[in-house]
Amino acid sequence: MDPEQSPAEPTASPDLLDDAFLALRERDRRLVLYFLLEHETASLSELADVVTAWSHADDSRVIEPRCRNQRYLRLRQVHIPKLVDADIVTHDEETGRVSLASCPEPIRELAARACAAEAGP
Repeated sequence: MDPEQSPAEPTASPDLLDDAFLALRERDRRLVLYFLLEHETASLSELADVVTAWSHADDSRVIEPRCRNQRYLRLRQVHIPKLVDADIVTHDEETGRVSLASCPEPIRELAARACAAEAGP
C-alpha cells in the first residue's frame, strides 16, 4: 500500500479488486481491456479481430477464419460476460458494442501496468 494513502480511505474496495483480478487472469480478457483503454468502445466483431491478431502476433502462420470465429464465440459467451460481471466493461447486446465501464482508477492503472509488462520493453 502506498504510504501516502490512508488505509481508512481506499480508492477501491477489496471485493472490487478481487473481482478485477479474477476477471483479468485470462489473457483474452486482458487484451480486450487493453484495446478498450485506448479506444473506449468497439464492436464484438472488432474485438474478436484484434484479440485474435494480438494473440498470434508472434506466429508467422496465416490465421484461419475458424480461429477467429472460435475466439468471437468465446468472447461473446465467456469473456465479455465475466468482464461485465466485474464491472469492467458494458455490453449492449442489441448493437454488439462493448465499452469500457467507469471502473475505478486503480483498475485502470492495474490494466495499464499489465499491458506494459506484457508488451515488453
